[in-house]
Amino acid sequence: MNIKWQVARDYFSLSFDRSVRCLSSAILGGGFNEINSFLNMRVDENFGGRKTDFPPPEQTIAEAAADCGLRLPVAGMMTAANMNSFMYSSRTVCGIDVYCFLTSGLSNALAAGDPADFRPQQMYSGPESSPSGTINIAVGIDCPLTDAALAEALLVSCEAKSSVLFELGVKSTASQRPATGTGTDSAIVLCSKPQGPDDAFDMEAFCGKHTMIGESIAAVVREALFESLKGDKLFN
Repeated sequence: MNIKWQVARDYFSLSFDRSVRCLSSAILGGGFNEINSFLNMRVDENFGGRKTDFPPPEQTIAEAAADCGLRLPVAGMMTAANMNSFMYSSRTVCGIDVYCFLTSGLSNALAAGDPADFRPQQMYSGPESSPSGTINIAVGIDCPLTDAALAEALLVSCEAKSSVLFELGVKSTASQRPATGTGTDSAIVLCSKPQGPDDAFDMEAFCGKHTMIGESIAAVVREALFESLKGDKLFN
């Protein structure tokens, strides 16, 4: 998996030399998918309630991806986090490269199980719906994974994120319980595609915490997030 990445004022993007398999909660191209590129785009935190005629978020991301010249199909996310929070980490284990790219903010920190405050009529209509303080994570594993292993990799990535917030003592802005993330987090895990019939038999079936790949996934997420949050005003 050859990854070309670019960071600009309003986005970071990943481009792949050949299509990759992925599982994500991305707004555009989410779920199980095969993609050639990924976009994490910055949007304004809010418009003070002055603007209510937002286009569908999928359209906004698709147009931004086209402006960036990204090759389709593309998966995309939104964030209000500053791109100065971008951080990259990688490691190699047993000849397998594992990568993490992310942006972060904590103004929207919440704990899973906090009272829901989402109202459909508010969606994309003002400050209440802005993706403020989002932690968006992209993890790449340079080997083929089964669907179950991709799901496990996504699970480990999110557990690693929550462990960082716990160790930093981040509290939910709604309940003051230990935060597990923010209210608008998104994550994507990517893996190489089998290149031939024989490769299909070599797909990794496990990425949990007992495996070297799982350890590496957690390690790169934790390293990148710790470094990213060093610049967050909550800790300065």
